[in-house]
Amino acid sequence: MITIGQLVFYIPFFIMLGILFYYIRWTKKKFSVLIASLPAAYFTYQIFSFRHWETTPVLVAHILELTAAVIFLIIWIYILYKKQD
Repeated sequence: MITIGQLVFYIPFFIMLGILFYYIRWTKKKFSVLIASLPAAYFTYQIFSFRHWETTPVLVAHILELTAAVIFLIIWIYILYKKQD
């Protein structure tokens, strides 16, 4: 049942991701933002795949890592925005 639920989420997600990548005109800045967002995507996946039998400190660690990854992404976008001026 868990697998069916994951398929219901992942199939439309990857279809939309493919459409998104097809229509984006890639530049160095957009590619660098994509690379900077990969840790946030990874830790989001880790949180969504958390199971009830895992310990709470593991979840807290993933949440802290996700927070650090999002802060890094925000700082990187801010730096790119400041370089633009």
